[in-house]
Amino acid sequence: MATVSLFKYLGWLGHHRRRDRCRQATPICPQRSLPQTAHTRDGGMRPRSVDAILDDNRDILGRIKLAYGGDANAFAKEMLPVIRKYIAYVNVLSATQDSFFARPGGLARLGLETAFFALQATDSQIFAGRATISTRRQLEPRWRFGTFVAGLCAYLYRALDTVVVSDAHGTVWQPYLTPLEDWIHKHEVGSLFVRWSEARQECRSLSLFALPMILPIGTLAYLTHDGSMIAAHMLAAISGEVRYHDHNVIDHLVNRASTLVIHRDLRDADAPAGRARARAYLARFLLNAMRELVQSHQGWVPNSDRSRMWLGRDGLFLVWPNGISDVLTLLQDEGLYGLPASPADAMEILSDAGIILPMSSDESVWSIRPPGTPEPLEALKLVTPGCVLAVLHPPPVALDNDIAFNGSRAAGQTRERDSKLRQAGTTPSQAQEGCAGPEAPPDASDRQLSLPTIPPIPAVEGSAGIEPRTDGRQGKLKKVNDTKPSQPATATYALRAPIRLNPGVAKILQAIVQTLNDTTLPPACYPMVSGLFVPLDAFVARQADGKMALRALADANMLVTGPAGTEPVEYHNLHGKQLVGMVIALQFIEGLDGAGETSINSNAG
Repeated sequence: MATVSLFKYLGWLGHHRRRDRCRQATPICPQRSLPQTAHTRDGGMRPRSVDAILDDNRDILGRIKLAYGGDANAFAKEMLPVIRKYIAYVNVLSATQDSFFARPGGLARLGLETAFFALQATDSQIFAGRATISTRRQLEPRWRFGTFVAGLCAYLYRALDTVVVSDAHGTVWQPYLTPLEDWIHKHEVGSLFVRWSEARQECRSLSLFALPMILPIGTLAYLTHDGSMIAAHMLAAISGEVRYHDHNVIDHLVNRASTLVIHRDLRDADAPAGRARARAYLARFLLNAMRELVQSHQGWVPNSDRSRMWLGRDGLFLVWPNGISDVLTLLQDEGLYGLPASPADAMEILSDAGIILPMSSDESVWSIRPPGTPEPLEALKLVTPGCVLAVLHPPPVALDNDIAFNGSRAAGQTRERDSKLRQAGTTPSQAQEGCAGPEAPPDASDRQLSLPTIPPIPAVEGSAGIEPRTDGRQGKLKKVNDTKPSQPATATYALRAPIRLNPGVAKILQAIVQTLNDTTLPPACYPMVSGLFVPLDAFVARQADGKMALRALADANMLVTGPAGTEPVEYHNLHGKQLVGMVIALQFIEGLDGAGETSINSNAG
């Protein structure tokens, strides 16, 4: 009897001790808690259980469940295991030392909020747009789930690259081998001591090493079923290795969600670490925009006429401020949040991240004089050409000479020399042969010719992805005999895009319309009496989906439609080829309201 009473007493004692431990670990919502002071950090951080951290974040978990759209059983079976494994891996780690989500548990909160907003944004996206409706219905849940996982693990690399976690005895956690919670239980850690590494370039691909400890095998098999590209796009978004000729919707949604979440957190915390340093995370987006422009924008072809990029023997230079303005315009079209308000703010962020090199201790802007430029240009020097040009294959060839110089002194000497030459009736190019100084422009024999511009990809019949209907609903096709459009008029053509037009389609269509202003290359579109004929191959040549662009323009009521019940698709024989495309109404193209439209008679065939 006494033995039974002893066991009851021990059971009662153990129960109350567990209850006391739970009372001591009362959850505090990390969204309301302030960053710990340095004195508190010296004492370490108390680890938490997964259930306690989930209870801290029950508000965002409820929103994720609603956005997912399934019942309670589906959420608990499909999404909750991934969430638990992610929290078990990061535990109470903060995302940064003194910037965004710097509080304990900040990395877990950052992943959950990014995953929620990315998942919520999938409601307005069309995945696998070229597939049939039944196929899209089967693939859409997997695309949405892949987007959620990519948002959850978007900043997972920070646990592997930026922190060193140890216990009171100096034993260090190995993040490549085991989740943080398993290490805590194995070593019975009571306090976590975090040492932040020095600022360096982030390596997002490290997240892939920890992903097998977070993503169950069954979930990965679910995403890779039927050989779809969902897993490939998800992994590319997590690792940052996105190919710019692929339209990665997952990466786009995760980037928008992460910038929104970080921007809100910095706004609520008033960015205590300083404005530029707190926004250093934007340097990645600025650099990625440069890489995209150098591959897709004709004005960014290195060393071409009036290019934004110049590669000399002394490094890579970005024309200031027009080059940064192009970058900000591209990022604004992508809908990112918290972007720099001006090129000067963007330059400050790039300088703080070590992406650009200043000319001196008190001057960031360089003076360059590329071949063929009448006046010196202001530019920013990038730390290495490979940070932008590594995406080009084959890589561009640098000029044979240095293009940077001391702008304040050399510009004054150049203006003084040119003034004297004009008074003497001699051009600078004639006097250059007999005048060779340290700051003088390179000799004409050493000057490299500008690289030729890349012509548009020729249209190939049938490559636009739209074929004439054969079910009788198409109506009569509009055809013409072989017609040579006249050269564009001297008017300047521009797009007047309505607000409701998709920003991505508007950007591509603006580039197509701008080809009418460049008389050195064949235009990508053709003015007509009724409007502007744009072949669908013009979108395909710019790595866009012609069918999606057609739907977006039709939804914006920008197309000249035919008889009732027909699609706004027209066919024309131009330059000996039959082109399929659409006609943009006159009111949306600046320059077509006056003289200069090309008359193309469209005869019903």
